Amino acid sequence: MKKLLSIFAVIFALVASQNVFADVYKDVPADYWANKEITGVVKWGILDLQKGKFNPESLMTRSDFNSALLRTLGHPTSTVSPDNKFSDVDSSRKDYSDILLSESIGLIYGYNDGTFRPDNNINKAETASIISHITKDRVSSTAALAPFADKNDVPSWAKRQYAKTIDLGVYVNYPDENYLLPVKELNRAEAAVLLYKLKLKLDAVKEQYVAQETLLGVEHLSLYKKAANNEVKVTNLRNIILSGNVIKGYFNAYYNSKKSSEGDEVVFVAKKDIYSDEGTLLIPQGTTMLSKVNTLQEQRWFNKNAEVTLDFVSMTLPNGRVLPFSARVLDNDGILTRNWWVKPLTYTVAGAAVGTGTSIAITANNEQIPEGLAVGIPVGAGVGAVAGFVTKGLAYKADENDSLWLELTQDLSIPKN
Repeated sequence: MKKLLSIFAVIFALVASQNVFADVYKDVPADYWANKEITGVVKWGILDLQKGKFNPESLMTRSDFNSALLRTLGHPTSTVSPDNKFSDVDSSRKDYSDILLSESIGLIYGYNDGTFRPDNNINKAETASIISHITKDRVSSTAALAPFADKNDVPSWAKRQYAKTIDLGVYVNYPDENYLLPVKELNRAEAAVLLYKLKLKLDAVKEQYVAQETLLGVEHLSLYKKAANNEVKVTNLRNIILSGNVIKGYFNAYYNSKKSSEGDEVVFVAKKDIYSDEGTLLIPQGTTMLSKVNTLQEQRWFNKNAEVTLDFVSMTLPNGRVLPFSARVLDNDGILTRNWWVKPLTYTVAGAAVGTGTSIAITANNEQIPEGLAVGIPVGAGVGAVAGFVTKGLAYKADENDSLWLELTQDLSIPKN
């Protein structure tokens, strides 16, 4: 039951995030055949961007597919160190732990000669066999292959496995839906489609392959002493900053309400790493927080300053991972505005200065400067104060390094992938 609830929660979060985000990468236009799936697997941390590009036509190696499959099943970047059985897998490899983890849980096996062949390209029939192997048992007839014009190209050892993935709906048949192209080497776009489909069918995967979430402890975040909550749940898969915690966000660029409209994006950034009190890195330096202008009331007569409210919609980690992010500005009950007394005070001081200068100029030659100042200063200050109160108020402005306290209105889940 716990596993089912966990799976449903993951699927709900994934589908929800797809509805929220619709990024297009440099080399994946909006009309690209696998745009939705690529967007999904990148945002879920299954496949990474490479310098802002996805490189959809690049081929997948066995190691590439293995690491992506582990992320699909919820396994964080591995730190396990079981015995290395492979003669061609050196500990200096970036994917070393992933390969050993895969072998230890029986996800992707090596070859009889003691090799894993991590840098060999993987083809579609091999991925079908792997997906068949890790999904729950079911009897699938090879008749499932019949609709495809190249059914005879499926290797004999993979026919039933391929049929099973077709029954599950976890296969890719592009660019012609009538062809499986089973011996074609898998590219990143095709891998994205397979893994996207598998992620939405985690209930079909055998339990031993899906990472089970374990609570490691409860830590604390004390950036803002009066926060409604300061608890952070730490699990083997993610860090969860609970609703009510408060973090600091810095304006990523100069903002001026006079040049803004409702719906405009306003981006905040984490200027430094944010750690729990116990030392766990929660939000890396360079993480951005996207908000949109919800309401904007322009400055009005009689010293009514501009007022701006923001809706926060997403958080983007430095690795390109995008997360749902819901928060409110804590300062001034969420309303971005200037203090009401700033303009009258400024005008009062300016008026007093003008009155002083005028008095000195008029009385400079008749030795009545004190009397002139006694009249000029209060008159100038009074005129300035009146002007400050009756003229239009101020726009809301913020410099690039200005900051705001942001209170989470929903739990923020940050995967450890």
